Amino acid sequence: MDKRISLTITEVCKKLGIDYSSCNPNYIQMINDAKRLGEIFRDLKIIAGDLEAIADRHNVNGLKNLIHKDALELEKIDHEIIQIAKKIKEEND
Repeated sequence: MDKRISLTITEVCKKLGIDYSSCNPNYIQMINDAKRLGEIFRDLKIIAGDLEAIADRHNVNGLKNLIHKDALELEKIDHEIIQIAKKIKEEND
């Protein structure tokens, strides 16, 4: 049986306004957490780009280097998020 059925049922019920509690809430929470981590990472990259543009416009010394350093850290975090998502998927397939 497909272990993702709980997620599918929950999402459909939510869209239809049906009150439903999954028998496997941990799986749903893990999937939602993985999605949210991806969204946060995307937002952080956008913010970093905005900060870099502001630093360029106003010639803020050192900020561009700091942002670049932080962007590299974000790339490491992205890699870790992908690994977590893969682990969650493998555990629930």
